[in-house]
Amino acid sequence: MKFSELSWAAFCFYYRSVGDKKYGRIMSDTSFISKLRETPSDISVSEFEQKILLDFVSIQSYDLLVQNKLAEAILAKIINLQAAISSLQNYTILNCDLSEKDVAEAIKVIYSGFNDINGLWVTGISKIIHVLNNALFPTLNPDIMDYFGLQSDKSVPADWLVLVQQNAQEVAKDFKEKESFDSPEKFLSEKLGYTSSGYQKSLIKFIDEYYWLHVGDGFPIPPLWIPS
Repeated sequence: MKFSELSWAAFCFYYRSVGDKKYGRIMSDTSFISKLRETPSDISVSEFEQKILLDFVSIQSYDLLVQNKLAEAILAKIINLQAAISSLQNYTILNCDLSEKDVAEAIKVIYSGFNDINGLWVTGISKIIHVLNNALFPTLNPDIMDYFGLQSDKSVPADWLVLVQQNAQEVAKDFKEKESFDSPEKFLSEKLGYTSSGYQKSLIKFIDEYYWLHVGDGFPIPPLWIPS
């Protein structure tokens, strides 16, 4: 993947998502994000439900939330997985050795940990896990899973993370040869106004956006035509 391709996807996704304000709200809430990752037991069920399930994941059925006690179940799972989550906090998609035994096991534990929660599907699971480490974990939807031949269950094969990591490495290398900025994610975040909104998107989030546009929407990247 070239940096120019990632840039076009980031640019187009900005307008498709109307500035991605929903994502910006959760990621700029640094106090909540820190508690979720470090001391999730300090978060109330009502706050988790509102900020993660209703505002971010966008679960539309309130009956689903109530009947499955979804907020309670997910928050309890995050608390239970705290050791694995904490062990990966310093890793990004670029510096993570996915073949390292302890790393691979922690990733597997986190993804498999959400499999038994009724009412939560792959897109919702991947969004929640992404918030737990937005620099390491990509999001998914059924279109992307079909495109790459991934399993239709809630697990995420290691091969998928390896592919995303290869994309990230290609972009970082291409960017370094062309730009003087610190990183592609810092450059794009500043150019598109995310930094001035109080947060910086990660490289893996920009790669997500490429796949959501190119695979999910069937949108050619770069566009077939642009105004002169």
